[in-house]
Order: sequence, then structure tokens, then C-alpha cells
Amino acid sequence: MHKGGTFNVFQRYREVCKTSYGDRCRHWTSRLLPVFLFSSFILYLFLYSNIFDSISIPLLFQTIKGDPTAIWNRTLGSLSDFKNLSSIRDFHLRVPLIRSSTDLSPTSNPSSPPPIIQITEKRTSSIWTERIFKLTTDQRKTPPVQIIQQNISSPWKERIRELTKNQTKPLLTLFTSWTDDEDKYLVHNLTTLNWLSLRPFVMPIIFTNETALARVCESAGWVVLPLRVTAADGIPVLKYMYIDVMRRFESNFYAYANSDILFTDTLVVTLTDILKTNSALPTSDVNNSTSQDCTLIVGRRTNVNNITMEEGLSWSEITKVAKERGSLFQSNAEDYFITSSLYPWNDIPEIVIGRRAYDNWLVLNARKQKHQVIDATNTILAVHQTTKHGNYEGMAKKTTDYNHNLLVSLYKKIQYGWGFTECVEYQTTVTNGYISISSRKLPMYCVVK
Repeated sequence: MHKGGTFNVFQRYREVCKTSYGDRCRHWTSRLLPVFLFSSFILYLFLYSNIFDSISIPLLFQTIKGDPTAIWNRTLGSLSDFKNLSSIRDFHLRVPLIRSSTDLSPTSNPSSPPPIIQITEKRTSSIWTERIFKLTTDQRKTPPVQIIQQNISSPWKERIRELTKNQTKPLLTLFTSWTDDEDKYLVHNLTTLNWLSLRPFVMPIIFTNETALARVCESAGWVVLPLRVTAADGIPVLKYMYIDVMRRFESNFYAYANSDILFTDTLVVTLTDILKTNSALPTSDVNNSTSQDCTLIVGRRTNVNNITMEEGLSWSEITKVAKERGSLFQSNAEDYFITSSLYPWNDIPEIVIGRRAYDNWLVLNARKQKHQVIDATNTILAVHQTTKHGNYEGMAKKTTDYNHNLLVSLYKKIQYGWGFTECVEYQTTVTNGYISISSRKLPMYCVVK
């Protein structure tokens, strides 16, 4: 051990201490080294990690911490960002460039889209993330994917324009939520492009607290909102997403749909005719609402395996693959929930998305409350992008029974069958080229008691 080394310091301390305090010094010396090592470890965590960021720290220690942390962050980024580097890089490399939202409107003179809302982050240390985002955006080798632009097709086009020409608000605010998942990159890219193709009639929104995902969706032209309330290990609570979009944006309808669902112009056409039908009815306020004011529109999806990018880029191709390879899914699975602006979401329990039971409960509850519930399976094509995970992906999650357990604790016995689409009193049908709402006779097992 070289002269002047660390342990020479301890040896000199021991000699001085022994001269002054005798045998008592032996106990102090044996404890000094572990204390020194532990203190050094705590100091390292304090300087180069985010563990103590949420703790109120005296000004003296903040001053000590300041310069090393600033130098570290300016050169390499924080340790937490460094750990997540690979996932951020992989995500951006797999997400193709998308044209800006100014190129996406089907009309020549669309109304200005709502401003993009910045996501609120609990902790901001984004220097590293911004560098990676800029690098992969500027130097990406994958060519930009072009949306196949299309207008609302005849004979619907003029009727839609006539009904919406004096309106300054979208027909539908459509929102969803997903997480960064390598297996779902193609699925979510197609959803991003598909929902954008429905503008200006539909405004797409994603709820997320993931910074990288928020930036990509925002750059594509989506509105980004933060998730305020989650449960069951971080899954979004449905009611608060509805409440947030209803408070922030004005539209005729609001809808949550699963993030793997593709729509066509049949969504716009159906909602336009439903709006026209209901607008002929007397209006009322929230405190004196009729069943038509509280409308819930649901429908069955069509499962299509392994949709390619080319197949998912236009409404005509989506319609084609649905007819050739698609199969209508069972009536106890509902993947979208379109409601009117007066729908009482405040009264709904804190059920979460992506787990069983919530879809059927929403329908049976609406039926019990005498709301206007419409099965739009006949007129809205909702294509589910089925991957290797299959059509029962939510059933494999460890929190699959979260909604069921919550609802049973509140309502005891639940007849989920009353919430199947086949038990909905009203349905959309096409008559003489127009979509209308008609009632249907229900089987005895569908009667709500």
C-alpha cells in the first residue's frame, strides 16, 4: 500500500487516537470504515440518481449537488434515462414518419384543429430523450408512410356536409390509450393513421404518461392528454378519460375505442344519421334529460388476422380484408362506446379498460337506467387487428378480474348477459340508402328485471 494512501490515513488516525484514548480507540476505529463506506454510497446516490428528487433538501446540500448533476445531465443524461435508452431508441426506430396534421383534412377549407395539449410529466429530465428523438427523426432510414387520402364517398358526402356545414365542433371526439409494446408497433401505427383519416369529423386523442409515445403521437397530429387516474397496476380508469375530454373539448359525440380498432367512413355516416334523428327530438338540459340525451352506441367488431400496412392504409382496403378474411366476433365483446355529450359518466364506477366485464356492465347499466342504447353492428365496420396474442388478450392479464371484483362488491349479483349486443333494444339499419334507428324484439333472457 503506497504511502499517503487511504489506509495510511486510518493508520495515522489509530496512532493518534490510541495515544489519547487507549483501548477505547479500538472500538471507534473498527466502526469508522463501514460508516465511511456507507456515507460514500449515500452520497453517490444523492449526486447521480433520482432517488432523492422528491425529498426536501437543505440549501447547502443542493449547492453541493448542483454542479456535478448539471455536468452529468448536460453530457449523458440522468441514470434513469440511460436505463430506458434502449426502449426509447427501439420505439422511435419502429414508428414511421407521418405527415403533419395540416395535410390530413378531407375538406379543402377545414376548421382549425384544436391545439395540441402538452402532456404533464411528474418529473422532467428529458435532455437525453430529446437527443435520441431528434437523432432518430432526422436520420431515420425508413421512408415516410403516406396516408391514402380519401373523402367521404358518395352518396353520403353531401348529406354529411349539409348536416355539419354550420357546426364548428367535430362530430366525434375519439380517444384511446396504449403502452409502448414492440409486438404492437404495426397495430398502433395503423390505428394512428386510420383515425387521422377521419378528420375533421373525428378528433383523435391518446391518453398516456409515456414521454416518447406522447411525442410521436403529438407530431402525427393527435391530441395528447395525461392519464389522471389509474388502477389495477396502472391501467386507465375509463370514466375519468370521458370526463376529461368532455370538459376540454366540445363535440356531438364522445367515444373510447380499443387501440387496435380500425374504422372506415361508416363510422361518420352512422353517427351523422343518428345525430340527425335525435336532433329532431326535443332538447333538454342535464338535470332533465331524456333517454335520447343519454345515448350509448356500441357494436360488435370484425376480427382480421395480421393486417399489413398496405391493407390498413385505406377504407376500401380495410373493407375488403374484412369481407375476405374477417369474422364477426361474439356478442359479449364490445370494443367501442360512443356516448352523447350529456351521458352521466360521473355516476359510473371506476372500472378500467382492457379487462373483462366492464363492457357488458356498461351496456346493462345503460339499459337499466332507460338510456337510449343502440347496437350499430349493422352499419359501423370496426375491424380488430388480431395479432399472435389472439382475440382474448385481456383474459391473460394478472388483473383480469379487477372489474368483476369491483362491480360485485358494489352490486352483488350481476347479469352480464343483459349487456350483450343482442340484448340491446335498438339497432341501426339501412333503408333506402339512409341509416335509421329501429327497435327489435328481444328474447326473454334479455329482459332486464
